[in-house]
Amino acid sequence: KNCYIIAMKGLTLIETIIYTALVFIIISGFLIAVYQILESNNALYNKIITEQEANFLLRKFSWAVSGVSSINLPAGGAAGSVLLVNKVNFSENPLIFDLNTSDIRLKLGSNEPAILNNQNVKINSLIFQRLAAVGNTPEAIKINFTVDTQLFGATIYLRK
Repeated sequence: KNCYIIAMKGLTLIETIIYTALVFIIISGFLIAVYQILESNNALYNKIITEQEANFLLRKFSWAVSGVSSINLPAGGAAGSVLLVNKVNFSENPLIFDLNTSDIRLKLGSNEPAILNNQNVKINSLIFQRLAAVGNTPEAIKINFTVDTQLFGATIYLRK
């Protein structure tokens, strides 16, 4: 029995096309995975920035209503887009929070208003609601605002 071994040198055109297609598919899958990782990282970063901004604003509101001597706006039982309070032993009364286009501002006394939020986030809405004292529950200010389409809120009870 004679065995013939035919040695082929190089690749055929069809083999080259198949290997090129396989490499292209592998590289495409890798690039898609990297793109998705980068996009999810960007979305997570934006969510963290939004939550940090909201927490900062909530702390500012909490500071403003701690130790108040009077709440001028909103009126009792009403809601509005402006919070105007006077603090006890504070030389720059009144404190005024409002929404100007997409920025929350704080005005201390006769000073110019200062923008509280970062320029990279947009505040879409701001509502203050004054809640009357009921039974053992003290008077409160309910705050709702939207930062980049995400709703945040808190109820801050007034303790004198």
